[in-house]
Amino acid sequence: MNFNQERNFFLSGLISLSFFVGILFLITYSAILAPKTQQFAMIQSDVINVSIALSEIKAPEVVTSEPESQPHSEMQPSQLSHEQAKVPKPAVEPVAQISDLFAQIKPDKTPKKERDDPKRLEQLNALEKEVINRKENARISDKVNKLELAKPSVKVVAQGGSTGPLVDKYYATIQAMVRSYFHPPAGTAGEVAKVRMNFNASGKLVSYRVISYSGSGTFNNEVDWLKDRLNSVCFPEHPDGKEAVLDFILTAKE
Repeated sequence: MNFNQERNFFLSGLISLSFFVGILFLITYSAILAPKTQQFAMIQSDVINVSIALSEIKAPEVVTSEPESQPHSEMQPSQLSHEQAKVPKPAVEPVAQISDLFAQIKPDKTPKKERDDPKRLEQLNALEKEVINRKENARISDKVNKLELAKPSVKVVAQGGSTGPLVDKYYATIQAMVRSYFHPPAGTAGEVAKVRMNFNASGKLVSYRVISYSGSGTFNNEVDWLKDRLNSVCFPEHPDGKEAVLDFILTAKE
C-alpha cells in the first residue's frame, strides 16, 4: 500500500466517524428538546357538576380631599362617622335564586276528570227507575179512567136514628164522601154489599167491617179496596162530639 492509499483510507474513516457523531448528536438533541405531550383522562359520568363562583364585590375607594387650610389636622371620630354616613353604598346586584328559574313555568290548569262515584250512580239509577214507575202508573190510571165503570149508589143508615138537622147534615156529608171513593167495576150492575163503619168524634174512621158481600168477586174486591181509600180521608167532626156507627149499602147500577 502506497502513501496515497493510506491517506484516502484515513480520510474516509475520519469522515465516517464524524458523520456518525453528528447523527448521534442530532438524535440526542431532538430527544431532549422534544415538547412533552399532555394527556388528559376523561371520566364518564351521568351528573354534570357546575360551580358558580361569585366574585366578591369590592366597594369603590372613596378619596376624600383634605381642606387646604388644615393640611395636617386630624379628623375627630364624630366627623369620621358623619363622613362615612354620607358615602353612598354600592348597589349590590341581586343574585339569581334557583326558585326564579321555575317562576316562568305555568301550572297545568286543565281540569281533571272526576271519577264516577258508585254511590252517585246508584242514586241516579234509583231515580231513573222511580221516574219510569211513575210513568207506568200514570198510564195504568189513564186506562182505568177510560173504562166504563158502573154507577155507584150508597145509602146510609144511622144506628139510633136521627137527632137533629145538624146530625142529618153530618150523615149526608159522610155519605157523599164515601160515594166519591166508591168505584164499582163494569159488569157488576145489580151487585149489593153491606158495610158497617165506626167514626170517632173527631171524624177519623175507627173500624170498617163488611157485613155481607155480593156474588161478584170483582165487586167484593172493590168493597175491600174502599177501606184502604177511606183510611186516609179526614171526615168532618160530629156536631155533638159523639161517636157515630153507620151502615152503608153499596150498590152498583147501570
